[in-house]
Amino acid sequence: MKKLEGLVIRAQASYYHVHTDEGIILCRLSGRLKYYNRSEDGKFLYADPVAVGDKVVISTKDLESGTIEDIFPAKTVFSRRLPGKAEIEQIVVTNADQMLAVVSTKMPEINFRFLDRFIILAEAGELASIVCVNKMDLASDEERQRLYRDLEAYKKLNYRVIYTSVVTQEGIDELRQALKDHFTVIVGASGVGKSSLLNAIQPHLGLKIAEVGPKTGKGRHTTAYVELFFLDFGGCVADTPGIREVGLWGVPTEYLELYFPEMEAYLGECRFNDCIHIHEPDCAIKRAVEDGDISPIRYESYMRLRTGE
Repeated sequence: MKKLEGLVIRAQASYYHVHTDEGIILCRLSGRLKYYNRSEDGKFLYADPVAVGDKVVISTKDLESGTIEDIFPAKTVFSRRLPGKAEIEQIVVTNADQMLAVVSTKMPEINFRFLDRFIILAEAGELASIVCVNKMDLASDEERQRLYRDLEAYKKLNYRVIYTSVVTQEGIDELRQALKDHFTVIVGASGVGKSSLLNAIQPHLGLKIAEVGPKTGKGRHTTAYVELFFLDFGGCVADTPGIREVGLWGVPTEYLELYFPEMEAYLGECRFNDCIHIHEPDCAIKRAVEDGDISPIRYESYMRLRTGE
């Protein structure tokens, strides 16, 4: 039995493709690691204890199949709450240094609630955030100007914003530079064009794409699992399935304002020490929104998350 170190580049239905110096080896999880994924009362601690980006130790006889015996501690973690009623962490990717949140101008229309949730999860996992606004070819001049105004709030918070179109090639070079020499997890709702963008920056990837449903305005899943791709120009990206539910994980509701950097300067300035910045009078944050110092779009995201809507 041979022991090797490797990198998990695909996680699918309890099977893991591990990239090693000896090639890519298809692995399962050892019984010991499965045991440690359960609490004392038998509940799962994670939806899957192994994620794309994990550095692991495997054992193999034939260099074709093997067993993951150990997982190295992750430097960063991008997680969400597993969809459903159970309180379980779903680790999407580990060890990435930045997140690219892809939204689209239309088909589907930009969803700032989703975008803000992605950014909060990146903050919680200690990843830098980049916002990519795709399908700019579908936006009229008036719609473009509105997008620029709305996204200015994110640029002021030092989040990089890139406007792209696969059709016109707008922003593709800029996106390529933003990904160069980084490990990036790419997230977004179904249909925003994640796979199309990856095909544009590295054409031979040949990722499957599908049209957005004309009746629902929602995309159909073309990426069924998380997979890591190495980029010819340096760095790598983890492509993820389209997300239709972004449940926060590791973000205490009572400290939610700490994940909105624009609110920091106003904390402690409200009349009440326990102000949650929604209904209370003499609230410094509400006043900042009225004065135009905090984006109404961002504040609405805060309110919805704080009240559980």
